[in-house]
Amino acid sequence: MAEEKLTLADREHPLYGVNADLWALYLDAVKGGTDFANSDNLFSHRLESSEDYTERQDRVYYLNYCETVPQLYNTYIFKENIGRAPDANIDFFRKNVDGKNTPISDFVARAGFFSSVFGAMHALVDMPPTNIKKATKRDVSKAGLQPYCTLIYPSQLKDWSFDRWGNLLWIVVETVYYRDIDPNIERVEEKHYKLITREEWRIEDEDGKPVTFDDGSPSAGPNPLGLIPLATVYHRDIEDDQVGESMLKDIVYINRAILNWCSCMDEQIERQTFSQLVVPDDGTLSEDSESGNDPLHKIGTSSVWTFPADSGQPPQFISPSVDTIKTIWALVVDHVKEIYRLAGLIGSSDDMYASKSGRAAQMGFLGVNSALADKAKRYQKFENDISKLAYIQLGSNPEEYIEVKYSDTFDISSLGEEIESTFKLMGANFSPTLNKEVMKNLSRKAIPLAPTDIRETVESEIDSWDGVVGVPEEEEVPSLEDGNPNSNLGKTFKTKGKLEEEEKGKKKKEK
Repeated sequence: MAEEKLTLADREHPLYGVNADLWALYLDAVKGGTDFANSDNLFSHRLESSEDYTERQDRVYYLNYCETVPQLYNTYIFKENIGRAPDANIDFFRKNVDGKNTPISDFVARAGFFSSVFGAMHALVDMPPTNIKKATKRDVSKAGLQPYCTLIYPSQLKDWSFDRWGNLLWIVVETVYYRDIDPNIERVEEKHYKLITREEWRIEDEDGKPVTFDDGSPSAGPNPLGLIPLATVYHRDIEDDQVGESMLKDIVYINRAILNWCSCMDEQIERQTFSQLVVPDDGTLSEDSESGNDPLHKIGTSSVWTFPADSGQPPQFISPSVDTIKTIWALVVDHVKEIYRLAGLIGSSDDMYASKSGRAAQMGFLGVNSALADKAKRYQKFENDISKLAYIQLGSNPEEYIEVKYSDTFDISSLGEEIESTFKLMGANFSPTLNKEVMKNLSRKAIPLAPTDIRETVESEIDSWDGVVGVPEEEEVPSLEDGNPNSNLGKTFKTKGKLEEEEKGKKKKEK
């Protein structure tokens, strides 16, 4: 019996179904606002009515660490210089990666950010349809025939298959297409499904029928590359399964708990901000209130509690306890620190409670640098992967591509501070060879984007140097007693007027 042929819309990888709800949760947590601070994540407690819950929901706010933490990685990584050798083959691609004038650093940063959110992020490296086998610079400038990248979110990559060596056999990508070329006709939204195999590609609608585009673009064609031009950047690649592990897998639940704790504090403040008036009552106030005459509103502007009149206590205001709020806030602070620890931005649990100073405060523990270096290494691989695919799309040999190098050491100290400490080390003249190597390392950081011939010239000049930092001959330094050497005031700090007065006095005595 022949198997029924599936439409592309019906295809779904088993791992897609397992992770789809998690991806939606992570994205909502990053977007924040009403996407996350809503009834799905704000829990009702046992002491409130549905009306009270609705009022609390209107006041809810969200301290969004799910967005802050992944962005911090980008801040550190792209603060450092990235070593990109000039490359005439893809210089135009680096300036405009996606056809929207996005530089390659910005594109990698965006892909890397969402890889932290979802666990993985993909980029399809494509080429506009053309009959030209190998595009020249003239073709690129005149016809716009250059490779371009399209970000593919995990929620769009519906299905895929690998061969026995872990290479992609085919992928199915879901996209939304809007038919709105004519402003006089109502917009129509369609879901399209693109299949890419090693031999061909085609686009179907939800019914499995070939689509037609308003601008006449093709919806099917051969794949001359013989491979799937998809690059993936992972936050953490556990099983090489196109899914990865999200940075937020534990953080999102802690952030949700903080959302609820802050809402409980907000409710306590809302209910207990003002002190409560209590007055003695022998029953008269209650009886008057029942008869329609409400003396309680004449006494205070809010509610009033009463107690027996024979208690001997005068009317007074009582203030609410803040112990619960202090306890909850202490929990919030500790859990915020736990978020940074889980993200690798705090070296160990000791960092959460012990204040640091000096170099330790700048760098933290070695684990922090290790986490940043690991992330930068993944960004580096992703940029090299999409650049090599751009080479292939252009018909160039990817083996000629010079790989990009991201930093593997991160510190908040500036290059100026590093230069100062470097020259102090070199000034000790421990070893001429050491001095030369230190200078080479410093020069690479100072001019990371310089052409290769310039960097080679600088390093050859360093090699020709004897490696000894010369110590200038000691010069006579005027002491404080010498006063200002640029004046004729001599060995004194007295003013010119004072000296003239003393000189006049001296002459009088001589007479």
